[in-house]
Amino acid sequence: MKVIVTRFAPSPTGNLHLGGIRTALINYIIIQQAKKQNSKSKFLLRIEDTDKKRSDDQFKENIIEGLNWLGMHHDDDIVVQSERLKRHQEIAHELIKKNGAFKCICSQSTLEKKREYNKKNKINLKRLCKKCEENLEVQSLTDGFTVRIKIPNSQEISIKDIVQGKVTVKNEEIDNFIILRKDGSPTYMLSAVVDDFDMGVNLVVRGDDHLNNTFRQFYIYNNMNWPIPEYAHIPLIHGEDGKKLSKRHGAVDIIDLKEQGYLKESIINNLILLGWSTPNSREIISINEIISLFNIKKISKSSSIFSYDKLNFINNVHIKDDVSFNKMFNYCKFNKILQNYITIDKDKFKKIFMIYKKNLKKYKDLEIICTVYFQENYMSNKINSIEKNFKDLLIDFISIIQKLKVWDIEPIEEEIKKFINIKNIKFFVFGKPLRLILINSEKGPSISEILLILGKNNSIKRINNYIDNL
Repeated sequence: MKVIVTRFAPSPTGNLHLGGIRTALINYIIIQQAKKQNSKSKFLLRIEDTDKKRSDDQFKENIIEGLNWLGMHHDDDIVVQSERLKRHQEIAHELIKKNGAFKCICSQSTLEKKREYNKKNKINLKRLCKKCEENLEVQSLTDGFTVRIKIPNSQEISIKDIVQGKVTVKNEEIDNFIILRKDGSPTYMLSAVVDDFDMGVNLVVRGDDHLNNTFRQFYIYNNMNWPIPEYAHIPLIHGEDGKKLSKRHGAVDIIDLKEQGYLKESIINNLILLGWSTPNSREIISINEIISLFNIKKISKSSSIFSYDKLNFINNVHIKDDVSFNKMFNYCKFNKILQNYITIDKDKFKKIFMIYKKNLKKYKDLEIICTVYFQENYMSNKINSIEKNFKDLLIDFISIIQKLKVWDIEPIEEEIKKFINIKNIKFFVFGKPLRLILINSEKGPSISEILLILGKNNSIKRINNYIDNL
């Protein structure tokens, strides 16, 4: 099998988001598959920071940290696009020499007037600059010009995209776009192609919002006589409102998701199922299984919907599988609130996790859950609807649980059942107000589980405090 080289090329103009992660993930998976056939295959990382006004080292660090946390480690050194300015300029001028590009002195206002004229007269003409290419005086300039790509006037381009299939575009629909600005800085169209060629990238996997760019970039490859890579344009992720996923849909930054307590296994599991499904439609899948089963040709051409409900469901499954507490404790190392609870009483914290994890969406939820169990000066809220004889029931109940020698779920449950039967009352008549007394909430685990978490002494203390304040 031939060597396959892919790249993930984010811009450090914002934090690493779910859409970018999904693109990186698919590139990473493809290379892990390829390495089994040819160990020289590579997954490369390039930081496209040519937009100096918006680029920030903080975002760059966020991107690298996020990829490393997810386990998507790149091969070779990171390529930083801004460090390759001279190489981009070199290729722009080489294209001029090869008659694959030309100098242009059209001002922005001149081009805008042409654009407005064409629009007003319903003229569908993409190429606004028509004179500079044939003007020998302009082509002999040594400065004060932009560089534009040359596009043939006739014919068409067909690209066989791995995901989208055969796509054809007529040359007349492609503009003679700028590849080098007047200040000598390259545009994305040029720098991305030059970097991909120099890095040996022969498979470009990216969002389908770049599909049109592929036909424009085709002529940079073509005019330089460079081999054109294979392409796979994957559909974008949308929010549940049908719009492109963005900050308005919630925490789409990977580090934010990490801090909330989403597991990397859950994020990868969730993202790979957006537009692709396992052969048996299984929803819970590990990265190793994904690498074994994934087929990029099976990705849907339609946009996929990201749902927090789905991510929460998948995360809950992975949390429940954390029987050794390792993932939970690893998370707590970076969460000062939970780490403090562990320091105070690690055994109680583990009990809370074991009892609540069946409904836990993310680890950060433990912050709120733990609060009521770790309150030193806990006070029960007064229950106005409580029956007059409930105080006597509480006193009798305390006398029974005080005698318990083994404080565990089964013996506690057994004593509660006996107590309910002896008193000839329905469980909810006693259980509902008792839960309120113990944790100030009608919702929560079973009474026996609450008592187990609180411990014998603290449980009795809370009930006695309530009785004393009646």
